[in-house]
Amino acid sequence: MCILAEGGEVVLEQRIRTQREQLGELLSKRPRARVLVEASTESEWVARCMEEMGHEVVVADPNFAPMYATRSRRVKTDKRDARSLAEACKLGAYRPAHRTSDAKRHMKAQLAVREALVRTRGGRFDSRRFHWK
Repeated sequence: MCILAEGGEVVLEQRIRTQREQLGELLSKRPRARVLVEASTESEWVARCMEEMGHEVVVADPNFAPMYATRSRRVKTDKRDARSLAEACKLGAYRPAHRTSDAKRHMKAQLAVREALVRTRGGRFDSRRFHWK
């Protein structure tokens, strides 16, 4: 995690576990801020957790090269990535990734459960067409 002041100086640079308690401990008492999170497997729940704390969260497309323009070509580390994300956030040098709506996520989860149930019964359900084959 890297937090920059408005002038760009580093206020906090700290490694934390990606756990709700750790995020809450660090961010719940901080003033509302824009937070840039790189899209990953855990980024959606992390973004939602931070949004619940009142922060504006942008999940960024990790394939957007200008976002890492200030990163040195040395070995990739979490610390360097956090600093690059903080600087990209400050400069607006990022491209937001698509975030699935709650309704769509719920529908996908229902279809996955339905498909698993059908498989255990021996049939095959085509979730794209919503009918039996």
